[in-house]
Amino acid sequence: MLIKNKKTCATKTLSSDVKTDQHEPVYNSFEGIFNLAPIGYLVLDKEGIIQHVNAEASRLMARTAHQLINKKMDDFINPIDHTSYHFFIRNFTEQQTSRTLEVRLKKECSPLTHLECRASIGGENSVVLLTISDITTRRQAEDAIVYHHESLSEKVRHQLLEREAKLNAIFNASIEGIVTIDTTGTIVSVNSAIKTIFGYTETELVKNNIDQLLPLLKQKRRSRYLKNKLHIFVAVFVGKIQEVQGMHKDGSILLLDLSIVQYSIDEINYFTGIVRDVSLRKQQEQQNKEHLEKLAHVTRLGVMGEMASGIAHEVNQPLTAVVNYTQVCLRYIDTQQPDLIKLSEVLHKTHHQALKAGQIIHSMREFVKPRKIHRATANINSLIYEAISLLDADLKQYSIKLSFELEKNLPLVYIDTVQIEQVIINLIRNSTDALRDLPPRELRLLSIQTHLNKQNYIEIKVKDNGSGLSDEQREKILTPFYTTKSTGMGMGLSISRSLVEAHEGALHFNSKQNKGTTFYFTLPVWKHINDQK
Repeated sequence: MLIKNKKTCATKTLSSDVKTDQHEPVYNSFEGIFNLAPIGYLVLDKEGIIQHVNAEASRLMARTAHQLINKKMDDFINPIDHTSYHFFIRNFTEQQTSRTLEVRLKKECSPLTHLECRASIGGENSVVLLTISDITTRRQAEDAIVYHHESLSEKVRHQLLEREAKLNAIFNASIEGIVTIDTTGTIVSVNSAIKTIFGYTETELVKNNIDQLLPLLKQKRRSRYLKNKLHIFVAVFVGKIQEVQGMHKDGSILLLDLSIVQYSIDEINYFTGIVRDVSLRKQQEQQNKEHLEKLAHVTRLGVMGEMASGIAHEVNQPLTAVVNYTQVCLRYIDTQQPDLIKLSEVLHKTHHQALKAGQIIHSMREFVKPRKIHRATANINSLIYEAISLLDADLKQYSIKLSFELEKNLPLVYIDTVQIEQVIINLIRNSTDALRDLPPRELRLLSIQTHLNKQNYIEIKVKDNGSGLSDEQREKILTPFYTTKSTGMGMGLSISRSLVEAHEGALHFNSKQNKGTTFYFTLPVWKHINDQK
């Protein structure tokens, strides 16, 4: 408090330039403290002219007190900061509140660059007491930090732009179409491949709804519940590859593989769909299936030709019975009092034998006629019995003992029944050919088995106790045009394997020479297929 009073007294003395003998000792004492202070002090009048400076202020401004006094402070300030300095002084003198200001000195005035100025009121004449301190090092550090921050920001910005450019290049070079939508189904962005697939430009799609491309979603949006909650439906597709229909700009239907990912940006959910046009692939697959069916039809004709004698025998038996029964009927009719009851019994037998012959001929006709591929659910055990009905004559002719081990209540399979029946017939006929070469007195056994395996596939086995296959035969047996028979094209097993694989199954075999052979194939159950779709 004493120092403060002395400082105030000294300031008043400096302002009035009146020194008395009474105050001179105090003045001299404060003058010494003022000059030795580690902070620079300047006393300015209302015009901003320097009236007094201490030693530290002289050092900071690289000027003697004589060079500074009676000069305006802004003579030493960089012109860049003149305006801010004038506002600083004016606002301070008007409001008389403590203020701070950073200014740069002229380079010719001082090697220092930056000063921090703080103003306060002193004396009755309201002179300005200005304290100055060197903040050059701090400012240089701050400038260095700003520079490095800006350099780093620029580097990061450049890297981000470079990465964005790379991603955009990959995005637009992708052969898959990529389309991003929000939770209402509004298209946010598309890549170049979308135009190739759908025929629409980016301008024609962005801000429009996704159901413009996917009719399935348009149907779903008819539901009032899904109208504004499309994301609930779309979320079902996330993480899966689904086959869907798309619509081209010209109205044609496209077959697409669609996968969807979900993500959030700034707490806003988006869905990005990746689509691939598989129309050509599906068309090629259909052509392959049709080609396979044509080959299968040729082999069925060949098989039927080889089975003709046996089938003729099977047809001949009911026809012979029909002839005999009709002769009996004629004799009954020729009598004076025909026995109508016996006549009715004979006619029923005739009808039964005629139906039996018709069923055999119908089975032959269905087996060999050209047809389109048609899949439907079927009971595999029933199909095995139908196939056996065409082979019954051969089994009897070669005294083959047939046994069944068919698991009951098997799930249904989704198959082309004629194609799978053809596989079963091919495998049974291969076993029949192997068994007929056994010595006459040796027991000939053929077993047909079905069961559901652990992979949820139905497994069908055809097992015989024939001579088996040699090492060379095992290596080549499934090769096209390879046959162990004196006649035949060697296509039966090869086409059978293709037919099974077309049904998403597999054909295998086990064989030991002089022990027998087992051919078996698998088919997925209907539920398994349905889940995949």
